[in-house]
This record gives sequence, structure tokens and C-alpha cells, in this order.
Amino acid sequence: MNLGVIINPFAGRRPSRWSADALRSALSPLGIEVTVRVTAARGDAQRFATELAPHADALAVIGGDGTVHETVNGIMSRPVPIAVIPSGSGNDLASLVDCPRTPRDLGAVLEQGWAADLDVLDFGDRFCVNSAGLGFEGLVNRLSHRLARSAGHLRYAAALIQAMASVKCPHFTIVTSGGHEISGEKLLVSIGNGRRSGGAFYLTPDALPDDGLIDICVIDPMSRARMLWIMPRVLNGSHTRRPEVRMLRVESLTVEARGAYPMHIDGEFVDAPPDPRHITVRRGALKVMCNPSTHNKLAMGLKKVL
Repeated sequence: MNLGVIINPFAGRRPSRWSADALRSALSPLGIEVTVRVTAARGDAQRFATELAPHADALAVIGGDGTVHETVNGIMSRPVPIAVIPSGSGNDLASLVDCPRTPRDLGAVLEQGWAADLDVLDFGDRFCVNSAGLGFEGLVNRLSHRLARSAGHLRYAAALIQAMASVKCPHFTIVTSGGHEISGEKLLVSIGNGRRSGGAFYLTPDALPDDGLIDICVIDPMSRARMLWIMPRVLNGSHTRRPEVRMLRVESLTVEARGAYPMHIDGEFVDAPPDPRHITVRRGALKVMCNPSTHNKLAMGLKKVL
């Protein structure tokens, strides 16, 4: 087996404990030939994935959700199975499937050959694996990237508090495949293929990444006092029952705004233009290798791919 490996050495704002030597030591006895690439700048993972995919039976991604996002965008023209070894701050995709955690675990997952067929959301100019956040959620993401490297998981909470000091509610028009239209100023619009974002926030808590559907959470404007009351409920998903919150599950949607707005896709910040953006599902387009266990949060079962 030929395995391409992409390592983000500073995912999670800390040096990686993974090395090419450790990988080869664990995998070579299993007959797995390893080619390692180490990222140094934004965009490297996507470029390496595009280069490695034609020559690999599978790719291993050692990093966070941003590294996974780049890798998936690099292989969509030639999809190959991937194994995700989470080492980021949020690791939201890894919360959906039972991922390997050590070189030995990675070898076992590759030998077993099981994978989940996950959906990928097509945003037109890029692909999304886990979630996207528009408005306030995008602003929190932008601020979190500016915080000190030592902040770790707490940087999302700190960024949320900072964002509350400059809340703006863009005017969105959302039209869904089910015929729903929502128009007006909104605090945030969260688009979920997965259930969690930012490592702790369950804005779309019932989303399943392999059901062919997109979960949407739309939250109306509110006072800062009300935000302080409702935001902790996002940590367990109980916000969905509040009157300011609307939840939808659709096959596709179009989002348009009256001006530019902050947005993240899989934790990668984007300054989004107001132009209409049509979002669809590529069902089962991504094979993510994992352990067969009850930790997998899936609608469908696993399949043998290796």
C-alpha cells in the first residue's frame, strides 16, 4: 500500500509529536510505503493532497479541521480515502468518526480497511466537510485566529466574548430546496454537515455527515444580555428550542446578503461577498477511514475500501 501523509506541525497552536521516522517505523512492517509532506504555510495541504492523490491508495492527515479542509479540497477531482489523525484545536470532524490517535492505531485502521462515506458540501468555489458559519459565528472565528498561540481550546470562548463587543447582524435572504424563504437581519446562520464547530459549539446538534442533507441553524438578533443567556445552551444543543432560533434540514440552499459578511468554512475564515451562494450536497463523496465502533456518529454503516 502507498500512503501519502500530510502533517501540519503546528495544528492546535503547538508543535506536532508526529514524525516521518515514527510513521515509517510503525507502518513499514505492515507493507505500507509512506510519503510524508509537512506544511509550512496556508494552502500547502491542498497542494500536497493534489500532488499525492494520484500515486496513493490513501492519505493520512495529521492536523486540525483546517488541514482536513485543505486536503479534501485538494482531492475532490481525484478522491482517495483519507484517515484523519486529529491534532488541532477543535477537531470537529474527528468527533464524528472513531479516528486513529497513534501511528499504531493508524496502521490498524489501514489494515482493517473500513471507511465512512461522508457527504461534502459544495459551496461553488470550495468544498466544506464539517460546517460553515455566517455572520457572528464567522466573526468569532476571525477573532480566534488573532489570539495567542497558548490559548488552546479557550481561544474560541475568548473570541466569542470579544465578538460580542462589535456585534453586527447582516441582512440575509435564504431560500431552501424545501421552499422555505427566510429574509431579514440575522445574528448568525450556521450550515452543518457535522454537529459541532469550534470544538464545543453544537449549533446543529442533530446533523449527520452521511445523510445527504444539510442542517441549518438561523438565530435572530438579540440583546447582549440575551446572548449571554443563550450561548451556553449552544454547548449542549438545547438552544434549538428557543424562540429566536430556527432549525431546518434541506437538500440545498441559496444564501444572499445585502453586503459583505464574515464567514468561516471548516474553521477557515473567509470575507464573503454579498453575491448569491448556492450550496449543495455531494453525497458520499469523501471516504474517511476509521475504527468500526459505537463512537461513529453516522446515519449509515461503514464499508470496506482497502
